[in-house]
Amino acid sequence: MGAMSPDTRTKPATRVVIVDDHVLFREMLTTVVNAIGGLRVVGWACNEREAIAQCWRERPDLIVLDLLLPGSQGLGTLERLREVCPLARILIFSGNLTPGLIRQVLAAGSHSLVGKGATLDEFRNALKAVATGRTYYSPEIAAEIRALVVTPASPGVRLSAREEAVLGCLARGMSSREIARQLGLSPHTVANHRSRLMRKLGLHRVAQLSLYAASRGLLEMPLPKAAVAHAS
Repeated sequence: MGAMSPDTRTKPATRVVIVDDHVLFREMLTTVVNAIGGLRVVGWACNEREAIAQCWRERPDLIVLDLLLPGSQGLGTLERLREVCPLARILIFSGNLTPGLIRQVLAAGSHSLVGKGATLDEFRNALKAVATGRTYYSPEIAAEIRALVVTPASPGVRLSAREEAVLGCLARGMSSREIARQLGLSPHTVANHRSRLMRKLGLHRVAQLSLYAASRGLLEMPLPKAAVAHAS
């Protein structure tokens, strides 16, 4: 039998782990995820300990995480899962997403925020976006993000394509080394861009850069390619 052509080769499914302490939500989310072509649930967890064990064993591509787990602090769980699965993309699907918590979650590098008051269509949109390397914020979360952005930077400040690329990567929680690989730059050049961005925008912390990037819609764009590094 001849070799299978690239067109007929089956692309591996995006592997998903769901972390939620409510059985009803886990079953509902599993049904929704498995109904989307190219996505497959490979594990479930109801607390932080189980989540870490599942993610260590399954190495998922995408984690759906409820921050309100019994016996744990949501942000701590998020940070530990990022340590266990640094390449996994994380979709926060949680209640009680206050402005302060949204700010902290953005700074921690999650790729999507959806409140549990969202519709199933919004959740599907978030899944599809995150699975393809984009970010997604449900409308009420996006409104909160816009309200959080208070910056002395002039609305007329212009960023080059390279600055926008670095800003978008920083806002996704990528390290200077990861950004350097993504954009074809040296870590030193990335650090210089970050310092220049903060001065240019009048911001002083990476968390503020995340909020600013979200307000400009940069987090909804696909990750930039290395070719962007040569843009003006």
